[in-house]
Amino acid sequence: MLPPRIDALVLAAGRSLRAGGPNKLLLPWQGKAVAAHAVDAALESKVGTVHVVTGHEQTPLRDALDGRSLNWIYNPDYCDGMGASISAGVSQLPADLDGMVLCLADMPWVSAAHINRLLEGFSADAVRVACFGSRRGHPVLFPREWFGALMQLTGDDIARCLFDNLADAVVEVPMADDAVLRDVDHKEDLLRVSA
Repeated sequence: MLPPRIDALVLAAGRSLRAGGPNKLLLPWQGKAVAAHAVDAALESKVGTVHVVTGHEQTPLRDALDGRSLNWIYNPDYCDGMGASISAGVSQLPADLDGMVLCLADMPWVSAAHINRLLEGFSADAVRVACFGSRRGHPVLFPREWFGALMQLTGDDIARCLFDNLADAVVEVPMADDAVLRDVDHKEDLLRVSA
């Protein structure tokens, strides 16, 4: 029996409004841009193709990720929120995928090990979400049957839109650390962790 075919979809289209300054995905940290850490984790994991959804400042973002084997998806409606980026990305995924790992480009502490932990228990009828303690985070592994619902998303309140509707379909996958809960909103978030 063939293993399931699962790709990664990295969301990197946002405008960094909460950052109140430069694009947080382009901030340098440990020798490369914040987004590069998230993308490299996906590339180093056991997923197939890594798809990156761009929107805001797509040219400098592509420059920051140059040299990597990626499939680029542009979301012209990136101002409409994360839901629009998920919809744009999922609509461009290959038709023969069994599932997709949804990753956020502003979570540089997520590693390939976190992603692989989600992949280990893949089920065609369950959404597997990374969690630490009692809190759900990212990434999230969606089987193909949920792609239609993902393409209907709007706005930014993805947790409410998704998990309130998934109910018993969600399997929480415990992680060994809180990397799956931490994102970058401000440059100080990076400095605080480095300290």
